[in-house]
Amino acid sequence: MPFTLSVSQAGGESEEFSFEGGEARLGRTADNDVVIKDPSSSRSHARVWEEDGRYFVEDLKSANGTKLNAKVVKGPLQLEAGDRIMIGDVTLLFSSPEANATMMVAPGSTVDEAGEEDEANATILKPPTSKPNAAAISRRPPPRRPTPPPAEEPEADDPPPDEDDGADSTRDFKVPPPKSLQRRPTGAVARASRAQPSADEPAALSASDRARQRRELQRSSVGRAQLLWSDLSKPARIVVGLIGSIATIAGLGLVVMAVMPKKVAKRAEPVALVANGDPIPESFGEGEDVDFSRPDMKTFTVSYASPTAIVGVLHYQARDCAKDEVTIELNGGPVGSVPPDTVEVATRQLEVILPSSQLKIGDPNEIVFDNVNNPPAEDPWRIWNVWVEVIPIPVMSAEDASRRAKEDIERGSRLYEMRDVGAMNLFRAWKQYRDAWLLLEATPDRPTDLLQISRTRMREIRPELDRKCSAMLVDYQKEMTQKYPNVAAARKVLQNIPSHFEKEHPCFGMSRFLLRGLDDFGETE
Repeated sequence: MPFTLSVSQAGGESEEFSFEGGEARLGRTADNDVVIKDPSSSRSHARVWEEDGRYFVEDLKSANGTKLNAKVVKGPLQLEAGDRIMIGDVTLLFSSPEANATMMVAPGSTVDEAGEEDEANATILKPPTSKPNAAAISRRPPPRRPTPPPAEEPEADDPPPDEDDGADSTRDFKVPPPKSLQRRPTGAVARASRAQPSADEPAALSASDRARQRRELQRSSVGRAQLLWSDLSKPARIVVGLIGSIATIAGLGLVVMAVMPKKVAKRAEPVALVANGDPIPESFGEGEDVDFSRPDMKTFTVSYASPTAIVGVLHYQARDCAKDEVTIELNGGPVGSVPPDTVEVATRQLEVILPSSQLKIGDPNEIVFDNVNNPPAEDPWRIWNVWVEVIPIPVMSAEDASRRAKEDIERGSRLYEMRDVGAMNLFRAWKQYRDAWLLLEATPDRPTDLLQISRTRMREIRPELDRKCSAMLVDYQKEMTQKYPNVAAARKVLQNIPSHFEKEHPCFGMSRFLLRGLDDFGETE
């Protein structure tokens, strides 16, 4: 049956909502039938519904409560035409044609001139707990309500009901819960009800019937297990149950331990570099794939003792760096910056000269990768495989340095001509040019022509070394990408790489890294 809620707010605004029976949800969110735009309103605040021709209001455990005619609603209360439902500063006036036609106020009613009801005369009902209905206003069909059971006829010995019990008789009722709340008994209640035999249930089994059932159960393993369990005493069942539970928990624990990834103990963050030592494989910077987070900078220290001057080369790999984003400093002075990413960022080996004029012999030297554009942001950047090469430079004049650099350049030319004869000749040719370059970099008043030749020849030979490394890594990938990876053949390819390269080229370090990864595979010939 239809009913109407006329909403009025403190500012004077009013709006009317009509419902074709059923239920109206009141609350702050848009999934309610009437949206209450008031700070005191909860998401799902209250509901108004029709039941067997009568209307009720109920607070849905809101934070600030609901009032009916200025009284707090503590349970479902029946509504009459003209009742005022108050949520914060919002008032909803209830009206219905049926309620208007049947509204009666008996003598002695507790409705005073202000429309306030005596809460003591109102029967508090069991609050329904059905979920909010998000259907649109006046457009949804009214929900089907269960028909209440007919009232029981009073027995002959019972006194007739008092027909003139005052105005409170209109509020003395029991509202059947919505159909969604009419649930079947469960747990101990259900077991107790099943244990009570009804008149329609068959009588208990006879001894012959029970014997026949036992014979049928003996025919299967499951049946025999059931018979064994039923024959156990209660203490024996408890013991068996405990043993089975412990075995089940232990089995689940073993399964979880088997499928969980093994945690590898993470060593303390490396800080010191060993001169001419192995590269540090851990990564530093910011991002998901770094081992040690360093949003703004990473500092290393390196010490070296030498009776002569030295020149150093900082080796590293880097990625996710823009131009001039990460600068490199040695003992407080700039020595270079990390170049921006290229397509070969995963394999390229970067180098920076550490001038002898800035290096300290016998004292710790501080090397800093400073991300000058990152703090306090979280832009990703990464460096890894960091190591320092230290080369002693004998004390010599500019003429002697030029003569020795010229000899290194000539030796490099001869090795390059014989690059197809020996496996290491191509790399050694590149290294001879590199030695000449480093010697001249550390020499004051160096001849610029020899410095230019050594630099140019290094740049020309380096791509050939990289292609040679790539070809060997392709052979490794072929063995590992088969249906059944040939780990033994892949291992031989990696073990052959150090006969072509030394650690100054990244292929050497990459082969050692991949060899460590093969330890997790079983070899197949």
